[in-house]
Amino acid sequence: MRRHYRNSWSAMSAQMMSIAHTRAPMWRWLVVIVLVLVWAGAGFVGWYGEPWAMTAHPVPAHEAIYRTIGALSMSDAYVPENEGWLNVARFAGLGIPIVGLLFAFWGELGRSIANGLHALAADHIVIAGAGPAAVHLAQNCRLQKDSVVLIGAGLPEDLAWSLQKGGVYVIDGAADRQTLKLARAHKAAHVVAFEDDDTLNLQIEAAMRALTGDRTRGDAVAVHVGAHSAMLLREARAMRSTEQGRLEADNQKKSDKRHHEKLAIDSKPFSLDEIAARRLVQTQATELLDLAAQLGHERVHLVCFGFDEAAQAVAAHVFMSLWSAQFGPPRVTVLSADPEDSAARFRARHPQALAFPDVWAADITFEKFEVTRDHVDHALLADIQAKRGQATGVVVSAGADPENIRLALALKRACNEGNIWPVPIFMKESTKSEFSSIYAKGDETAELDAYLLAFGALQSTATRRDIIEGRLDQGAAIAHAHYTLRAQLGHAPNQKELQAASRNWAEILETYRAANRAVSDASMVKMWDAGWRAMPGRERGDTAPTMPDDMMETMAQREHLRWMAERLMAGWRPGSPRNNTLMIHDKLIPWDQLNENDKENDRVQVRAAMDIAKVMHPRGFAARAT
Repeated sequence: MRRHYRNSWSAMSAQMMSIAHTRAPMWRWLVVIVLVLVWAGAGFVGWYGEPWAMTAHPVPAHEAIYRTIGALSMSDAYVPENEGWLNVARFAGLGIPIVGLLFAFWGELGRSIANGLHALAADHIVIAGAGPAAVHLAQNCRLQKDSVVLIGAGLPEDLAWSLQKGGVYVIDGAADRQTLKLARAHKAAHVVAFEDDDTLNLQIEAAMRALTGDRTRGDAVAVHVGAHSAMLLREARAMRSTEQGRLEADNQKKSDKRHHEKLAIDSKPFSLDEIAARRLVQTQATELLDLAAQLGHERVHLVCFGFDEAAQAVAAHVFMSLWSAQFGPPRVTVLSADPEDSAARFRARHPQALAFPDVWAADITFEKFEVTRDHVDHALLADIQAKRGQATGVVVSAGADPENIRLALALKRACNEGNIWPVPIFMKESTKSEFSSIYAKGDETAELDAYLLAFGALQSTATRRDIIEGRLDQGAAIAHAHYTLRAQLGHAPNQKELQAASRNWAEILETYRAANRAVSDASMVKMWDAGWRAMPGRERGDTAPTMPDDMMETMAQREHLRWMAERLMAGWRPGSPRNNTLMIHDKLIPWDQLNENDKENDRVQVRAAMDIAKVMHPRGFAARAT
């Protein structure tokens, strides 16, 4: 059952905020108009008499109108005793100014009540940021009935009004310690630092530490820290791992487990580019493998036009996850305006990826291509193919959305000229457009041709599902649970045991989390190697697919290569003895140098990946065509 992040006070505060900002002038004017008509009509009938009656009228019409207007004076002599129509007119006339004043101050009254209720809010979601991503996340959480506080400086008035109408409690200002306290962030379930500046996000995390203290025995506040820089994301996760390791060491010194402490905040660094890249690899891995097999490729080859943070993230996760037993190591070719700068940024981000070629080196090259000057045509693709081989997929992430759309369209035409590259073109888009909704939504034709698929829009990355719930890590949590439970039980755990153990994911050190994310992302590759693919749509298939016994050794060897690539991409290096602090690992060696126990660990990871796939695809699998 899905949890709603709110308590009764924050829920009522959100409801009052929505009511106070609901523009309903027609409805309010209608009430006032009805009161005016009742007052005027009842007063006239009371003094003049019923117009439809064939009797003499006690006073002339003009006198009746004059006396009707006098109803607003509320004179004691106005209404004779037991005069029904005139009593109706008197009270309707009294209601006109009262209702008018109430409506005039309705918004302020509702906001005051919402503020009072918010003073008792807890278990809600606080989002700090005024950019489109922060706003979209706030709206997405409200759709799930969460109570949301948005701290944003300089929000446009109409946007702020729209958010408040939706029940979002908006605080105009910078997310400092006082503002976070006003948002009751120390009582929240989740706090999301979602500013456009990474430095501000780190400052928000520091302010939360100051607000909550260092440690607690209760539940920690989950603080999701947004990072635009991949290098900063890695450092933030390393800091989290160091902090958690220090706490575990302190708790081990305490004999009484009841006095074990927790960190007051659970830091969860994240990146929208990483979310987009992981989702792309998870959903498109089998399509790329199918195409590579159909085209007779020796390896999956990804060609990147542009190498911004989004393209770098996709390339990194291809190297860490897209390893099939039926193909060689994955290959990436980058085309950018400044290939030397792109290469330098890749080396800075992954310093060990090219440093140990005797273990593994990333198969990546950088070529010059200027989006605004160079022409995309058949000759360009033929040149790339001659140097690096035919592409299996293309990533376009070279600028703003209009530039990416233009380049993606040009590539599609060039790829389909003579059917030189009948491959998917993954077009980076920051927000969903009419173009992507109609034309860039995947392959919809039976023939083998190039097609467009948009990825990375805020509507699919800045979501409650991926940031608050961390659903992309569900498979990674199962991978870790599988590995630890198998060591404890001596046999493969069942799904119930896996689901129970995976709840401890938040307590796992970041270095293991990173490794298990790659295992999870590679799970469908393992299923493809074993001859299976997930059932599409609502169809049901085999929920207990198996792997041929004679494939285990080959897949385990490929898994070891994939694991070494992931560890090197993550910054580890080979050496002995193992040192987690210095990121030195003694198992970064060829398969034939491993002992039997280490080889069995790779076999366990193959089984874990298949278990992940079964949990993530409960509708089952079908045997793929070979």
